[in-house]
Amino acid sequence: MIKNLETLSDKEKLKMILNGSSYAMHVAYSDKEMYEKSKEGKLENIEEYQKRDINILSLLEGLGYPMDELGTYLYKDVIVEVYEIVKDVSKRTDMDKCRDLMKELNDAYSNFYRWIARDDKEMGIASFHLYIEQAISKIDEEAIDQELAIKVFGSNPEDMNYGLQAFQLASYVANHYSMKPEFNKQKIMSLSNLQKNIKLKNASECV
Repeated sequence: MIKNLETLSDKEKLKMILNGSSYAMHVAYSDKEMYEKSKEGKLENIEEYQKRDINILSLLEGLGYPMDELGTYLYKDVIVEVYEIVKDVSKRTDMDKCRDLMKELNDAYSNFYRWIARDDKEMGIASFHLYIEQAISKIDEEAIDQELAIKVFGSNPEDMNYGLQAFQLASYVANHYSMKPEFNKQKIMSLSNLQKNIKLKNASECV
């Protein structure tokens, strides 16, 4: 549960410090406050990075992620870092960069995750992943925007870990794709008992 650090008891603050998540919680609270203000139309003079973060948080909320869990905001940070790498990818020569990135996203102890957890959020990498998994476990299936989910994952989504899903979500936010339900053109058949040699009559004869 995300709380303002000022409202925490000394016991809760000590527990957070021991878990190495006090700074991460502070940043998450700021992100949550910013996101709520944006939904209420109270956010003025918004920066580009804030627009990016709000778009990602809106996407996560639309996919049923709990907006009061630290792990949701840590996952947002993962998606942000992926987005910054893939947003300008447009050439086939960039595919190697994407493959290397996906390899890191598959490795829980890669430098990619270590940088976000330890250097940026000042917390242990195991705790970092634990919080994300905790948020994922609390996804509200009934709150999922089905139309949005289809745009992101398609009608028949494949199972994937949250590292690769972060790549997919970042690519969606970067407008690299938008899945749509397949529409198979309907074949309009003739009436089975219609004679093929019937000629079209004058409209006046049909009155």
